[in-house]
Amino acid sequence: MLGSNEIISKVETQVRPKISVIVTVFNTGEFLSKCLQSIIDQTIWNVMELVIINDGSSDHSSEIINGFVKQEPERIISIHFAENQGVGNSRNVGIAQSRGDYIGFVDSDDWIANNMFELLYTKALDGHDMVICDYFSRYEDEDLTIPEKGFSQDVFTQKQAILYAQVVPWNKLYKKELLQKIEYLNIWYEDVASTPILISLANIPAYLNIPLYYYKRSRPGSIANSSGPKVLDILRAWDRLIEHAQLNNSFKEEILFFVTKCINYYIDFKPEYADHFWEYARKHRELLSGGEYNRKAVETKEIRDLYGLFNMSTPMDATKYETKYAAKNETKYATKNKRALRIIQVISPICSPVSAVDTAGTEKMVYEITQELVKRGHKVVLYAPKGSKVSAKVVPFPKYFEDRHLPAFIRKTRPSKVDLIHDHTFSSIVRLRKMGIPVLPTHHLPTNIEFHDSVYVSHAARMNAGVKGLVVHNGINPDEYEYSEEKDDYLLFIGRILPDKGVIHAIEVAERNHQKLIIAGPIKDEEYFRNILQPRIDNNENIHYIGAVASKQKQELLKRARCVLFPSIWKEPFGLVLIEAMISGTPVLALNNGAALEVLEGFPQLVCNSIDELAHKALHEPFPPPHVLREYVLTKFTTAIMVDQYITLYEQKINEFMKRRVKLKRLRGRKFKLLRGRKLKRLRGRKLKLLRGRKLKLLRGRKKLKLLRRRTNLKLLRRRKNIKLQRRTNLKGRKKYFIKKKIKAKRSVTKRIKARSNR
Repeated sequence: MLGSNEIISKVETQVRPKISVIVTVFNTGEFLSKCLQSIIDQTIWNVMELVIINDGSSDHSSEIINGFVKQEPERIISIHFAENQGVGNSRNVGIAQSRGDYIGFVDSDDWIANNMFELLYTKALDGHDMVICDYFSRYEDEDLTIPEKGFSQDVFTQKQAILYAQVVPWNKLYKKELLQKIEYLNIWYEDVASTPILISLANIPAYLNIPLYYYKRSRPGSIANSSGPKVLDILRAWDRLIEHAQLNNSFKEEILFFVTKCINYYIDFKPEYADHFWEYARKHRELLSGGEYNRKAVETKEIRDLYGLFNMSTPMDATKYETKYAAKNETKYATKNKRALRIIQVISPICSPVSAVDTAGTEKMVYEITQELVKRGHKVVLYAPKGSKVSAKVVPFPKYFEDRHLPAFIRKTRPSKVDLIHDHTFSSIVRLRKMGIPVLPTHHLPTNIEFHDSVYVSHAARMNAGVKGLVVHNGINPDEYEYSEEKDDYLLFIGRILPDKGVIHAIEVAERNHQKLIIAGPIKDEEYFRNILQPRIDNNENIHYIGAVASKQKQELLKRARCVLFPSIWKEPFGLVLIEAMISGTPVLALNNGAALEVLEGFPQLVCNSIDELAHKALHEPFPPPHVLREYVLTKFTTAIMVDQYITLYEQKINEFMKRRVKLKRLRGRKFKLLRGRKLKRLRGRKLKLLRGRKLKLLRGRKKLKLLRRRTNLKLLRRRKNIKLQRRTNLKGRKKYFIKKKIKAKRSVTKRIKARSNR
């Protein structure tokens, strides 16, 4: 048997390799051949070498390695340890023995695309010490491959890479000089302790938005699936990051926030050790608390508020650490609910009544949002067409009502205390008018009216509008949809019968493949259906139109279909049918229009670029398993996730409004009192003065106060009033004067009369 660290084969070649690929092997003989062959099949294998470290394997891995060494003796270095030394130590040995200018890592149970290192190396030659790529997650025992992001944000920067790049080493290419700056710790989670530091030390790291690595998930015996005291090695990894952050001021905040994110993650990931993680957070409170990253992440509910600094959760002063999971995978450390909000939901008068029965599109989303808000204890009032049935109070629209009537109608009928209005109208008429309270507009359909705070139902819809805005994906309640893994042999089109929905293309697919097609949905264009669709439906016994379907019939169709066709030819803002089908366990084939690629991001193979491709996949595509489709929707497109995001926006909007209101009250430190009668009163005997060029505004949404014809000076008005008063007093004085004269005259006349009589 070979001794520790004994090199089986290392032949010096005249040309030094450009890239060294390091593979650490420990009892992975079942997958090892595929892994090593994918490396040898690289398009630039002629400038590469392979370094294999057999870390004490007891299975047949050694035989496989020896076979590949004989096949490529000049380009394979094989190192064998008699006993397991650990992944960190093996990587350090591999780096020391490698001869390439650049180094990559591949796990022995994974494999790579044949052009992976060519693409990474080409990018690295532009002056990058590290290049990151996307990868595929390969699920064991299932023929399923899902693309994943190596970097999860829209804009790649070095700081963002520390926060949001995957810490794994295998989807990256490193310059050897960079790896020589640190050593891998020989602990579990050695990648957590090293990758953020390597990114911070790299010269201009780069990112390729291309999946090139195939990562095998759920392998028994992996660290992710293991437990035991070694889990606490993560504490040593965090210690190393904190130590590096204190020495590296350039990326100190990013590395410390990365540690904070890890603590949040591991509290849920390994709940049996949660008390240790909470204690670690308490110990390092001074370093990890506060900061702009923390504040934003707490507001968006990316992390919990560990220290209670942002009023979002239980602070760290709690004496007992509870470590068991609560309902729906939420721990008892989860954020506490804030006060109940008072929300008005408004939908367009032209919409259908909002209820649980047979609603779709905008009406469906308004129903889901309203029900979830009420369920969480918020006070909701819904302005909707007559016949709407929800758990909240409903204010029905009068007859012959239009969008333009809405603002005035809401002002007259709304409750006295309201925090915010959520405007779902197609014209955003409520947001256009000054209501005196915050208004948040959501655009469910394309519109030419946008605001800085507009909310779109997908990134595609926002891009089509050509403006910056917010995105909240639509969500559905999983409990309202039936799930089935048993499928019947028919295709399904479900939606409104319009040319834009591409019904004709669904018929073409069925005709080409000789497959059964069921078309369901209300007819919105009678002429189109009568002249174009009906003749082709009547001439094909495999195609059936069954009209509009009720909720139970719709669910039965969705859960039993082999596949749902979504051949829409217009830019769908979202496409609710996509997630309704997947939550039922049914795959969807969609044309690449609108938000289809975004909604089906986890299954890009289901997005087609032509009708030919759609027809081919409808007949031959191996669809993802039903439970995987359902799980995908549960993690991204549920009502709970949607409402979480909306509540965050509600609170932000309300806080912004309150700040503006406070500023209005404090006009240069002077106090003004606005009375209901729109008159000004003296405050404790002091005279009110109009500030230079400033106008007083009525709070609570009233119009601007016209203070005595706006620009009139108060002092001048008072002067005029004083003049009038003086005139009045002068008149009174004159009256008294004349009365006195009359009295004197009377007295003089009386005296003369008496004098004459005395004579």
